[in-house]
Amino acid sequence: MTEHEQLMYRLLGQISESDAPIVFKGALITKLILAENGYNELDRRTVDIDANWTDTPPSMEHLVGIVDRALGELSGQFYAVAVREYAENKSAGISILAQGTDEEIMTMDISIKPVVGSRVYHYGEVAIRGVLANEILADKIAVLSTHKMFRRAKDMVDIYALTHCVSVRTSDIFAIIESKRRELGGFEAFINQRGNVEHAYGKLAGIEGKPPFEDVYDYLTAFVQPFARKDKAPRIWDCEKMAWEDVVED
Repeated sequence: MTEHEQLMYRLLGQISESDAPIVFKGALITKLILAENGYNELDRRTVDIDANWTDTPPSMEHLVGIVDRALGELSGQFYAVAVREYAENKSAGISILAQGTDEEIMTMDISIKPVVGSRVYHYGEVAIRGVLANEILADKIAVLSTHKMFRRAKDMVDIYALTHCVSVRTSDIFAIIESKRRELGGFEAFINQRGNVEHAYGKLAGIEGKPPFEDVYDYLTAFVQPFARKDKAPRIWDCEKMAWEDVVED
């Protein structure tokens, strides 16, 4: 855990303590999910903050004002400014600057979208409001299903890690993808362009304990099968067997 990440978690905690309609997601929440499940095999460093605004779409002035006031005890050290207006399919960009020097300390991307659900995670005594693990997985599976995966190869590592420590059911993932109107492709790039996938994976940096590509690729090839086939039969993932097991419905 870097000092920068520790500072980001403090900021997430301050905002979560406020009444701001902001729910956090991304690598910082993924790291908390892995930590609370004792998954210490890898550590992926991150330098920015991802979140969703879950209330009525605000003006940028209002959004920045909410974030700025939510800094709480950190407001003597930092302040928020807008760097990018949000639009359809484009998140709002906010910079957190140092008081006095105006140096950019961190950035926040805030999507103006509801979330499927949220819960409180903990970093030490800091309470942080974040999205559910299955929502993170649904987003990353949708990315992996298209050519976007070459720009977000880190999602392969996240899916691999998360599915080793949380329960995953096909029905839950399909429901989230449909409710959020996400595109679910056919995984052609991932399945048919192994060489390019390996090249993208090899370029990933900032990951301690990164598993061998062959292990991740074979694992995910088995994992994505029902999503590639659009097979919605209820199944649960067994990470040890690297296989989907049928769910017997009552």
